[in-house]
Amino acid sequence: MTLEHGHEHGHHRQNYVFTWISFVLAVVSTPVLCMCYLTTSIGRFILLRFLKKTYPDLEFIKSVSIRSAMDTPDNTGYVVVLLKVIGDFDINLMKHTIQTDIVEKYDRVSGRLCYPHLRCSLTKKWMRYAWIKTSTFSIDNHVIGLPETKSVPDEDHIMQHVNDILASLIPPELPQWQITMIPVGEDSFYLLVRIHHLYSSEDGIGLSDLLLLKPDDGGLKHGETASVSSSSGQHADADSIQNILSTVYQAPTALPRLSEHLSEICANTWNELVSTYDPLENPKVFRRRPNIFIFGTMLVIVTASAARDKTTRRNFAHKLKREMSRRDIRFRYMCESVVNTFHPVLWVSFTWWLLVKCILRLPITMLLMVKNTSTYVYWTYVLLYSVSELIYLARLIYYAPSTVIRELVLPFLGGPDRGTMRAPEGSKCVCWSRPIDLDLVNTIHDNTGAATCEIQLSMLAAALQEYFAVAGLRFPKNVMTTTRFVSKANLFQLNNRHVVTNGLLALPLPMDTDRDPMYSLHQMQECLQEAIGNQTALYIASMWQIDHSLATSFLPSPMVSYGLHFLSKKFPLTVTYVEEHKLDRKRRMLLWGQEVDAILYWRPPQSNVCMSLSIINYGGHLRLAVMADANMTPSCKEIVSRYEGNIPEFITAAENYAKIVNTSD
Repeated sequence: MTLEHGHEHGHHRQNYVFTWISFVLAVVSTPVLCMCYLTTSIGRFILLRFLKKTYPDLEFIKSVSIRSAMDTPDNTGYVVVLLKVIGDFDINLMKHTIQTDIVEKYDRVSGRLCYPHLRCSLTKKWMRYAWIKTSTFSIDNHVIGLPETKSVPDEDHIMQHVNDILASLIPPELPQWQITMIPVGEDSFYLLVRIHHLYSSEDGIGLSDLLLLKPDDGGLKHGETASVSSSSGQHADADSIQNILSTVYQAPTALPRLSEHLSEICANTWNELVSTYDPLENPKVFRRRPNIFIFGTMLVIVTASAARDKTTRRNFAHKLKREMSRRDIRFRYMCESVVNTFHPVLWVSFTWWLLVKCILRLPITMLLMVKNTSTYVYWTYVLLYSVSELIYLARLIYYAPSTVIRELVLPFLGGPDRGTMRAPEGSKCVCWSRPIDLDLVNTIHDNTGAATCEIQLSMLAAALQEYFAVAGLRFPKNVMTTTRFVSKANLFQLNNRHVVTNGLLALPLPMDTDRDPMYSLHQMQECLQEAIGNQTALYIASMWQIDHSLATSFLPSPMVSYGLHFLSKKFPLTVTYVEEHKLDRKRRMLLWGQEVDAILYWRPPQSNVCMSLSIINYGGHLRLAVMADANMTPSCKEIVSRYEGNIPEFITAAENYAKIVNTSD
């Protein structure tokens, strides 16, 4: 016991020293990072100016996202979505609606096109993307319908057709988006969407807009999270991933409230000062005896007015002199202010005024304080809570450097073999599972108490473990993934930088569970909880990168590309978990009322990321969708088959586990 306690104490001491050294290194390197940011910003500004002069017909994209940095000519990031729609196949209706409601949609306020780049193709000059305006845009090149003679009867044939379509590239001279309609008999059809990631990130095109989906019945606004709409029923879904992720990062609530209140106080105070002491607003101010306070207030108002003056390009001194002249503030007025301020009579009168005011005002002030006690208590609580939030943010900042070094740097400096997976070569193949009733997953949840996402991720880990064993890939303990959790309502806004989204978790999937479903589930629970508890800094950084391209702003594009290529060696898989609220299993509808029976979504694997996996909960059913390199052997379809086949084993193991627990109780 003493040895264990000493070992634990030594481990905590090592962690403390490592955290302190990491924080010191971060503080010391801050000037270097600032210099890198400044140098990169200036360099990109100069490069863009040079490119604009060299290629005046091109519209260069200013920002650099992670996907842009990982793009290569052979492996470009296309987001792929497949919908199964119940209804009649009408290609002309789809073309007309896309043309009028999306491509030619104008903003009512500005009168400009909402999505101007849908008519533009993409090119790359000096590693920078640019839009090319095409004069011969035709909707027939982008909304394509397979002939009725090629209608396919089942999903195996659909899968083959989808892979054939993905194998054929969109011609580079065309805008890089395409919708293919695949008929399946008379009462249903599929919609396959391929769109370059820049159309979403730069133009804010939501896939729900391009797919002509009706807004949710809950009245969600563009980009609003599903947790808001379902807050009334959140207590009935305690294992929701939104609840689990709420422990990763607690967004400040008191600080924004306090900041808004202080801003309101400052604005009211400023407006009161302007209305009282600005000669333009109150000419009677010159009738009062001048003093330093009045003159100083006038000087502040004049300085602020000169700083806001955009009517002339003259220097600040000229603007300041002009504002002084407009208000007729002269040097003589300043001298009178100084003399009156230090005159003994003024101090005597001021002392008498203060004494009388205190005597007469004090009882009234005390009564007002008693009357407004609840308000003072409220703002005292907000102030104290704001202090606690500042301490929480300070702790995050302190531990952030050690988290980044431990998760992103140390794994490359040694340790066990992480396995070798073949990097993608460009061409992709996709496959997906049959719809699995979510009640089966809920049965496992009822018997084990595990969260729904933990159960589905553990089933995925078990399927991957079997797949890697057949493929001859060795992962001694786990395989690292970049996992993103999203709600069904936000699924089609993932690549839109104008929408605040969830971050990413570096989530390991256990690979040493010996085909034991309950052991796999327990291992998955530990991995998820450890990631949630230790990766707050990475989670916030990924949110900032997704929403504001922050990380890629510090380094030149070649260094960003090389860094991502090096970093992605640790994360060969990317996982997207799409959650559906248990009380909201309504299916989405197209604008003209056709029901969307199934949704499949793939994030493109790039750089050394060899496989993209999506777990999609929709309409009361679960599906696993896989995108991998077309040359991968064995086929990625085996992952789907093993995923489907493992579900009965998990259900049986969960029922046996529940019996053992009940017997022991």
